[in-house]
Amino acid sequence: MRQASGDLFPTDVPIPASQLIGRSDDVREVATALINGTSLIMAGPRRTGKTSVCEAALGRAERSGCYTARLDLFRISDAAELAEALAVAVIANRSPVRRIVRRAREFGRAALNAAQAAAVLKLKGELGDGVELAITPGWAAEDPIRALDLALDLPERAARADGRRLVLFFDEFQELASERRPYGDTDSVTKRMRAAFQRSPSVSFLFAGSLEHVMRDLFAPGNRAFSGFGSFYRLHPIASEDWARGLQERFTADDCAIEPMALERIVELGGQQPRATMRIAQQTHLVSVLLDRRNIDLDLVQLGYNAALESDLPTMEQTVEHIRRLHKNALQVARALAKGEPVPRRLAPAIRDRVLKLLFRAGIVEHARRGEWRFVDPLFKAYLRELDPLG
Repeated sequence: MRQASGDLFPTDVPIPASQLIGRSDDVREVATALINGTSLIMAGPRRTGKTSVCEAALGRAERSGCYTARLDLFRISDAAELAEALAVAVIANRSPVRRIVRRAREFGRAALNAAQAAAVLKLKGELGDGVELAITPGWAAEDPIRALDLALDLPERAARADGRRLVLFFDEFQELASERRPYGDTDSVTKRMRAAFQRSPSVSFLFAGSLEHVMRDLFAPGNRAFSGFGSFYRLHPIASEDWARGLQERFTADDCAIEPMALERIVELGGQQPRATMRIAQQTHLVSVLLDRRNIDLDLVQLGYNAALESDLPTMEQTVEHIRRLHKNALQVARALAKGEPVPRRLAPAIRDRVLKLLFRAGIVEHARRGEWRFVDPLFKAYLRELDPLG
């Protein structure tokens, strides 16, 4: 029985700590900083491993004795829901109370026996009215602003009451500054957050976001509430030898023998971008399953690469349409960048620079170094390079 390709080479979900490739230094550095009371900001394109590293670092913090709480702002629709989710996540660190909270939320307070009701009263006495947010679904919606203020105070109250450090992880934190303002006015919300966080010496904060320019705008300018709060952390590039070793271990786990040149080719085609590299490896393995082969050679890698491009085609077509909407010259500039060619002379440098900034803000390209831009996704770069302008 062959192992599942998606299990060996996951691409669409955060990767468990035990399956991370080339991220041990990142996990250790992030966890050490958080355990020692330092707050961090991690900004970068999607599918580069931020969430996986953050989750692994939180796991290490838990094993060291810290409380942890995780919030994904992609999943949270408004301020009331944010307050409720934060309260539930913080209180979940107390195992006995966690079961009581779950029962109260599911069946109502009337379903609690005398001992459980007494435990809730004791908890409120220790942590304050914010406990009600976790116990009573919908209570936060009656006054979202007050509810969020109560919830923001809970991490420090819980950490101080139990003599623990608490690590609070906000994923997709750029949603706070979304145009639809899901949690209210951005400046107002961030000021209230900063006020609560700076009164929380027992809490370390970890913020991750997939739109780098938005994250920097939230934390860098002097007039922002979060200015000077925390330190930016950039993930280390994954070395080619780490990729080769990690991928070989995955293939070996399914009794596959991969030729050295085939392994090198997967790493090369993936451009050391985590999702692209894993996708090519995943599709190569899937092709080997379909062909009932366990020897992975260059021909099989090419078939896997073609399959990876084919499977991502709908997403890449949508990205091209998005590029077209950014600017009338955006696709022309993007295609030239993909081919490694200079931008057509008829385009003024100012237009080129504006288009590159728009592509950067859309998370399509990243600034490698001064004067050098590159595509976040090597698979999309390959697709764009072959895109027929007359097709």
